[in-house]
Amino acid sequence: MSTVRSTTARSADAGRSGGSTTARWTAVAFVAAGVAFLLFPVLRPWPDETVASTGLATAFASDRWVVSHLLGILGLGLMAPALLGLRALLVGVGSDSAGAGRGGNPGVRSATWALVTAWTGAGFAALYFGAEIFGIRTLAEAALRDGDLGLLADVEVLRMQPWAVTLFGAGLLLLAVSGVLAAVALWRSGGRASGPQGAGTHPRWIGLPLALGLVLVLPQFFGGPELRITHGVLVAAGCVLVAVVVGSGRVSGANR
Repeated sequence: MSTVRSTTARSADAGRSGGSTTARWTAVAFVAAGVAFLLFPVLRPWPDETVASTGLATAFASDRWVVSHLLGILGLGLMAPALLGLRALLVGVGSDSAGAGRGGNPGVRSATWALVTAWTGAGFAALYFGAEIFGIRTLAEAALRDGDLGLLADVEVLRMQPWAVTLFGAGLLLLAVSGVLAAVALWRSGGRASGPQGAGTHPRWIGLPLALGLVLVLPQFFGGPELRITHGVLVAAGCVLVAVVVGSGRVSGANR
């Protein structure tokens, strides 16, 4: 009997250790994603794009143009690993496969689909971002080198290529869906310490700001720099809120 108790205690300790590690890297992933989302519009050059000018070409050919957009891709890409960690916590790190299969935590199913849609959406959107970053920079460098600002007219052609726009739009719509599903997962799994088995101690609303930010990723592209920076602040704040409750161990599965 003592051997059984000892084995059970060791398993519980291992589960707690695994859960703590998962909580830490999940929180880091959320914070990193939020910072990347914020730095994208902050670092991006904002020239007047209504007139083909040397200033416009210089901005498009700059390192800031490349770095800021790479940060945008990073922000998109980090959402999936962050949601993977969130799902792992909701399932219950260290739980047996049967328990995980039963989905004891009511937020697991939503978290699973949030992960799938975030990963797919980020992949679609990254294809567009990559073409925009380097395609537009190449056009701008050619315009500066040849002294032909008329080449900048092809920037809009590149941006509005039908397949590219379709993939970009679909990717950001999937990202919006992932944000809503993540909020649903946190809402359904939240509660109080005295709540039903499987409920975490995080506030149910904690995922709503992030969901709002991800839903607005697509429409904010039609706004100016002030709106886009404000949106970056919203997404960053939403990510940090989730990171805080995750890092403090307040998001957990039924076995935790």
